[in-house]
Amino acid sequence: MTSIHPMDCDSTLITLDTKHIELLDSLIEKAQNSHGKAKIEFEHQFFCAIPNSNDGMLDLLYVDEVNSRETDKLPPIDNGIHRFISFYSKLESIELNQYYNKYINMCVDGFYGADYNKNGFQIYERLETDTKTICAILLQRNETDIKSVFRFIFDSSHPENELNQEIYDNIYPLIYAENEQLGYLFKTCLEDLIKQKRH
Repeated sequence: MTSIHPMDCDSTLITLDTKHIELLDSLIEKAQNSHGKAKIEFEHQFFCAIPNSNDGMLDLLYVDEVNSRETDKLPPIDNGIHRFISFYSKLESIELNQYYNKYINMCVDGFYGADYNKNGFQIYERLETDTKTICAILLQRNETDIKSVFRFIFDSSHPENELNQEIYDNIYPLIYAENEQLGYLFKTCLEDLIKQKRH
């Protein structure tokens, strides 16, 4: 199996305008219609074109929303998940340390908002399917970042809900088995959110 190496991304290419939206859509389409090295190259370009912060992601989603209203064209969604988030969450060709660090950066300082700004941008799926790797990378972060990611996963207008319970039931035992402290933070983030929103 070929090893995957980190790549250099030029953040100046992230323009967060209509052309940027068109670029991301084009890269998704090309990646979905390609195979082998070509597919990997388009995925790498997409990865580099995604912002490396929660603020950047909010700006990107806002530009896309405004663009959709102006063109009167509804953007495609994947089960209620924004297409850029859905595609990012399923990337497999990026070096894992680089991939997860960007994913974590996208979630740090995230909070529940309408439409697509929710559920930790689906990062919880990776906590379930690649627990060991993502936990190891989370443990390199400070406690504030870790709690911020977990909080963003559970944050909603009513955090005591079926989806949060399902996420918790499925993922808490896996995280706890990797690291008890991470498990404790995951558990208390949900508990604290429920207490806060009850008042």
